[in-house]
Amino acid sequence: MDSRIKTELEKSWAPIFYKYVFCNIDEKPFSVLYSDTGRPNFPVNILLSLEYIKHLKNYSDDELIENFNFNYLINYAVGIRTLGGMNLSEKTLYDFRARIYQYLIKHPEQEDLIFGQFLNLTRIFAKEAGISMKEQRMDSTMFMSNIKKSRKNCSCL
Repeated sequence: MDSRIKTELEKSWAPIFYKYVFCNIDEKPFSVLYSDTGRPNFPVNILLSLEYIKHLKNYSDDELIENFNFNYLINYAVGIRTLGGMNLSEKTLYDFRARIYQYLIKHPEQEDLIFGQFLNLTRIFAKEAGISMKEQRMDSTMFMSNIKKSRKNCSCL
C-alpha cells in the first residue's frame, strides 16, 4: 500500500473500530446459538461488527454487503486485509439475525446478545477513554423525565 494512502487509512475510523470494537467482541455468549449445529460458517465477530457498521453508516443490507465486498475501510474495520477474502451473502446475515431473535423468544429472561455486547464494548471504551460511568448529568435525567411526563399528558397518542 502506498505510504500516503496508508497514512490516510490510519487517520480514518476503521483502525479505531478495529481496535476498540472488533477486537473486543466476546463471541462466547453467541455459542448458545450454535450449540446444536456446531460452529457458524462465518465468524460471529465479523457479523456483529457488520451489524454495528450498518447502523453507524445507515446502510441497507444491500449497501452493507456491497461495502463489505468492495470497501477496504469496512474490511479493515473487521480484521480483513484483502478485499474479496471472504464471501458474505444476505442469507448469512438473515440467518444470524434469525438465530438471535429465536434465542430471545425462547429465553426472554436472558440478556439480549447484541445489546449485551454493546454495553460491554461501551464499558471497555469508557475505561480506555477515562470516562466515569458512575456520574450522570442532571440535565439528561431531567430531560428524559420531562419526556415521560409530556407523553402522559399528550392527548394525541
